[in-house]
Amino acid sequence: MPHNLHIFVNSVDFIAKAIDLAKVTPEQVKVVCSVSGDNGESNQRKLGKDYPIGQPSAPARKINFYTSTCFEGCDIYDENGVTFIVSDGNKSHTLLDISTLFTQICGRLRDSKYKGEIIHVYSTTKYSREVTLDEFVASTKKVLAEATSYADEINSLSDTARGKTLSKIKYINEQYVRVEDDRLVVDKNLANMDIVNFKICRHIYRTYVNLTNELQRNGYTITSHSFSEIIEKIENKDNARVTFKELFDEYHRLKTTKPFFSLESHEDLCAQIAIKYPLVKQAYDELGTDKVQAMKYHVSNIKRELMKRQPAPTEYKIVKLANITFQKQTPIAKSKVKKLLQGIYDDLGIKQTAKASDLNK
Repeated sequence: MPHNLHIFVNSVDFIAKAIDLAKVTPEQVKVVCSVSGDNGESNQRKLGKDYPIGQPSAPARKINFYTSTCFEGCDIYDENGVTFIVSDGNKSHTLLDISTLFTQICGRLRDSKYKGEIIHVYSTTKYSREVTLDEFVASTKKVLAEATSYADEINSLSDTARGKTLSKIKYINEQYVRVEDDRLVVDKNLANMDIVNFKICRHIYRTYVNLTNELQRNGYTITSHSFSEIIEKIENKDNARVTFKELFDEYHRLKTTKPFFSLESHEDLCAQIAIKYPLVKQAYDELGTDKVQAMKYHVSNIKRELMKRQPAPTEYKIVKLANITFQKQTPIAKSKVKKLLQGIYDDLGIKQTAKASDLNK
């Protein structure tokens, strides 16, 4: 194909694994990462001696990987280059602030025909949702204010009293506070970093919706995505309002499509649906997509069809189908009872005329 892949991901471990899984040869791939000191030696060991660390200015190859050493101030030239940014929700150092590093990366390919298009491959983070971004910001500001008040009180002491006081404190057990030249210094930058890291790891990349909103807020137009919005719904809420049709169609899509580049396997996503909604998997495996669609995704009819196919005694099937068919705690006219029961007999191929009294047997 007339495209070269330029993949920006801040993880040499990820790059090494991708090379191994894709079985690309050294001639097909270029890896640019840190070469200095212990980091350089460690990076080369991870990649293996057959894949030497390259330079940003070296000719582009079919697949090109770059770590954070190239995220800023690095010019790459490749007319056929396509930019991929990879954010692995399980590796916090691969998650990028949209307004800064993400935007910097988007400008690395200088002359590409496709420089207006960015493919962002990501998986969401798995942190608890117990604390919102606003709550964390408020809590951090409170801690910072308390630290500032504490430092001001200590610093207001005379030089002698302050020196004696600090000398008797083995360590400062106050967040964002350190001792410098016999005075307490409050580092507001640490507080800001905590907020930024929380926002990136536990807010922006926590859900597809959050990430989409952040990209759009920073001027990016999202043209397509392969993320499963159904999975997003059932992950976020125990009582998610999703229809059987939505679940089944998504299960079918995940089963029948292969992601071009994904951090989460479709089989794992299918398993999430199957665990929470086992009827979806059973219908897909035993009835197939065409049959379910022909039945217009009607859950009761699908359950009836599945029960008919069970290798169980006829009496057992009658009881189970009756449990599906008849409304609970609701009076039913005798004529309707016979009609519904006859339907069960017909479904099971029982050559018998239904009577209301059959339910008493």
